[in-house]
Amino acid sequence: METDLVGGLLLPVGLWLLLSAGTPSQLHRRLAVTSLIAAAIATLAFVAFGFALAFGGQELSLGVGAPPERWIFAGLSGFFLDGATNLEGLRAFVRCWPLIAAGAVLVAGALGQQARILTLAVFTVVVAGVILPLVMCWMWGGGWLYALGANAGLGRGAVDLGHLAATGIAIGAAGIAWLDSIPRRELTLHEPELPAVHFPVRAVAGALLVLASAPAFAGAFAPESPELPMGQFVNSSVAVSIAILTAGGYTIFTTRRPDVLSASRAAAAAVLATSSGGALLPMPVIAVLGIICGLLATIGYYAVNEQLRWRDDSAIVTSVFAPAAVGLLATGIFANGAFGVAGLLSQSAELAAGQLFAQAIGLVAIALFAMGTSKAALELMRRARVSLLIPAETAYSQPPMPQPTLSSVVVASSEFADAAQAMSLAYASVSEAPDLVPADQPAMEAEPAATEAVASATGEGNARRWLIRFRRRNETPPPAPKQPRKVAYPYRVGGRPLSIRPPAAGGGDAQDEA
Repeated sequence: METDLVGGLLLPVGLWLLLSAGTPSQLHRRLAVTSLIAAAIATLAFVAFGFALAFGGQELSLGVGAPPERWIFAGLSGFFLDGATNLEGLRAFVRCWPLIAAGAVLVAGALGQQARILTLAVFTVVVAGVILPLVMCWMWGGGWLYALGANAGLGRGAVDLGHLAATGIAIGAAGIAWLDSIPRRELTLHEPELPAVHFPVRAVAGALLVLASAPAFAGAFAPESPELPMGQFVNSSVAVSIAILTAGGYTIFTTRRPDVLSASRAAAAAVLATSSGGALLPMPVIAVLGIICGLLATIGYYAVNEQLRWRDDSAIVTSVFAPAAVGLLATGIFANGAFGVAGLLSQSAELAAGQLFAQAIGLVAIALFAMGTSKAALELMRRARVSLLIPAETAYSQPPMPQPTLSSVVVASSEFADAAQAMSLAYASVSEAPDLVPADQPAMEAEPAATEAVASATGEGNARRWLIRFRRRNETPPPAPKQPRKVAYPYRVGGRPLSIRPPAAGGGDAQDEA
């Protein structure tokens, strides 16, 4: 396998680390489960019909017109990878699978804490099995956005050298449709705060992995030109550095401390912003894109979550959709003219707006298609009476940490019931001190034994034992201390209890005896 294809596999890993860095530890189990489910469903959907929709138009397609001026909207061949076992087909699958997996991870991050598993599964099929493959067909499979140059004379057609801008617009638009469909945040009067970072090391690692995956997709535009991937990495690294400094400087100015999560999200946004133009954008434009991404991760996050009151905890609007859209338009304005991609302000274009029109058409078409399809899927689920959200008490609030159960409390006898003995409490569990269980407490161990005896008599003993063995059980509380807690001063002196006597009635200097 080629090294550039391996590098693309770092993209979903980096995005997952970045998402988990801002997720509370109590919700990590749900994030892990939803991410695995979404990735598995996305892979199967891409194999079953997504790859055919994306690249099946070379043999049989859904379109208008006759070749060579045919407008292709979807491929109709290669379902279940039928006939895609040649080198070209396998290369296209391996190159595009990380984009599908990235879409699944972002869907899990946006829906995981709020949506039911069935809702997540259906939404993943729509995004990773329909929306993203059709966008790939339009942009890189010979579709109608790619043909805007040859059929309509609009520059080179819609261009996305790094393949991340169009993907980010599609996923971000689907995320906007979801955020607009769920209840918004309650209006609060507290001062706005930065997003909490629970695992800062993961945030940094995720941003670096996203940056490392940037050049992996740029080589598909012109395989004979190795300077495109290298130029993509150079420009992305410059934009990432400026975005980190912008976000960090803003947080230092406002809160007097740098925020790791905001800086890491700004870095990932800078990679998406520079994906469309890549090596074709001048360095001053790259610097401006970095500043914009830094401000989107800070001020933009505040505007979305506090002003619009969307529940965008994963920052899919400000770190995915908005930077990808800005980068796609920047290519149509500032591309230097290499490889036939000349922006509006390019010296070789003489103010030709064809490329800008192609980029704008691509942006609007992808955003409206992704948003409309996602809205339609959500509306169909509502009409089918499918509950989209988990209960409100668990959807938007963090579950409390499990507390150890206090089985019994041993209180000191009345002889030592003073302030010193009251601070010394011995905690014992039922298993360690069964004789301390109150007499009125029912015996909990008798019921399973009786149930097992009845099951054995009916011939279901073995099956029930296996079911009980694999049944999920509640986490046991941490073991209680076996020794009483020591107080600040001893309550026994010389092996005898310490007793405090009241002063003598005569007010003399009577001393307490131990």
